[in-house]
Amino acid sequence: MAAFAAAKNGAFTLVVDCPVRLHSGLAVDRGIFIDNSTSVAFTATGKFFVDNMFHPAFVIANSSNIVLTNWNVEWDGVVPIDPNFGGYELAGTFVPSGGITQPAAAFNDLVLTKWLATNRAVVFDPSQGWIKSVWVGGVNPAAVFFITGDSYNIAVTGMKLSVPSTVGADHFMPMAFSLSANWKSSQTVNGKTPATARYQSVPHGLTFSGVTLDGTLMGWQGNVQNTMFENINSRRYADLQDANGANVGGIGKWFPPPHLFYLNYNTAGDPLLFNSNIHFESVLDAGPRLGVARDKGGGDTVSGYALSLKLGCRDCSVDHYGSTRPDGFMDVLPSAGLTVSNVFAAFDSEFLNNVFPAGIRFPSTGYTNVTFENVTLMDTAASTIKGPISNATSTTNARLVFSNVQVIMNRWSGSNLPLPLIAGSTNDISLTFDMTTQLTEVSHLLSGTVSTTLTVNPTVVNLGAVTLLAWQSTGTSGCMAGGLWSGSVGTSGTRAVKIGQSGQSDFDLTCQNAADSASATSQVTTH
Repeated sequence: MAAFAAAKNGAFTLVVDCPVRLHSGLAVDRGIFIDNSTSVAFTATGKFFVDNMFHPAFVIANSSNIVLTNWNVEWDGVVPIDPNFGGYELAGTFVPSGGITQPAAAFNDLVLTKWLATNRAVVFDPSQGWIKSVWVGGVNPAAVFFITGDSYNIAVTGMKLSVPSTVGADHFMPMAFSLSANWKSSQTVNGKTPATARYQSVPHGLTFSGVTLDGTLMGWQGNVQNTMFENINSRRYADLQDANGANVGGIGKWFPPPHLFYLNYNTAGDPLLFNSNIHFESVLDAGPRLGVARDKGGGDTVSGYALSLKLGCRDCSVDHYGSTRPDGFMDVLPSAGLTVSNVFAAFDSEFLNNVFPAGIRFPSTGYTNVTFENVTLMDTAASTIKGPISNATSTTNARLVFSNVQVIMNRWSGSNLPLPLIAGSTNDISLTFDMTTQLTEVSHLLSGTVSTTLTVNPTVVNLGAVTLLAWQSTGTSGCMAGGLWSGSVGTSGTRAVKIGQSGQSDFDLTCQNAADSASATSQVTTH
């Protein structure tokens, strides 16, 4: 603490060149605050060992111009499956307390609130009701790094956050980085002060570059603006569980479903505090996953999904993102101006007990100008029952675009075709579904008021053999065939076609009405 305090305001670069154990456990007042203009660099022999338990090891609160370079941090603790910790430690004394958020609440109310008052001139006026530092729940303060409020111009480069290589999932760190709104400096706040951008800020101007996580439950969680995540590598991850791999999610599934990234905001709040201008470039969520899924299906309660990316954002992008997380790829939260491109995501719907669509989900409403392009989703399960892309049924959706999006499955065993319902206006959807062991391909196009779906089975035949085409369309007045078949066809139907040429051949189908048209293409290969 003294070393970090001495390095603030650009006094010098603090160099960590040896192993240092920072023991805090349940002691909520033993986290280290990183103040303005602090630079901390690690040499190859530098390492921090931390064991913070539901309070942060490091805090950045209304602080700026911070550079953290080549950190090596190992979290060495055990998160119990029972959320009742029995209390917390403060000033060297254990304070017994009931409830499920004792260390987090004590950190927020007694430590962070005091620090903002003492160091950032925030006056907490209780005359209008309860007022403390902004509460972000009982789990977020468990992060190794807790970044909150008007914190900006922060660079985290070349950092490794890990757990010991020999431990099981019960020893994984609960969260790497927490990002949250808080009261701005130099003001008086009370119980009636609104949570608007006039009084609060979210962290902004952050860069996370070359960060490796190995042994986490949650990676990044919270709310940011003007932030870059680049060259991120996530290795071992899990859900909360005991040493036997049981009680996944904790007793009563109290722990939130973990993600590599979970960036959300209060859609009923001030738009000036929403996630905006966030960019992901070159992310690999490689795993492996330790343990089993928490939701078993059937009569088991559903408590949430541990997909790789859970994101709601304005004017944001995801580019070159890879995931082999069996839990699935992405939950799209309310977003406007979001582009997701150059993605490969493999998952396992059987691992998830066929509970939900694991490729891309739209669990809410409020989607405008959301684009997916050059995306491949692969379900490694032997048989798929849930369509990998969920419905987006709200008529308020506008300009949802799927361009060159391919879904690969071994076998489709669900009812009907695995096509999502994408509602709204001026949407443009181009999806290809390949069922490899069934030798079936489905091409689905939606443009404006017209949709066209063409199925080819089988997609691999001997020369001179027959393949079966099946097509359907909505909102159309007629369809025209092209490629290996041609001429006017009905708006739906089936046809057996003899393949009389070798190599790869295209079957094209364009259906239209007076205003719109949609063209589907499927391919067949002859031996």
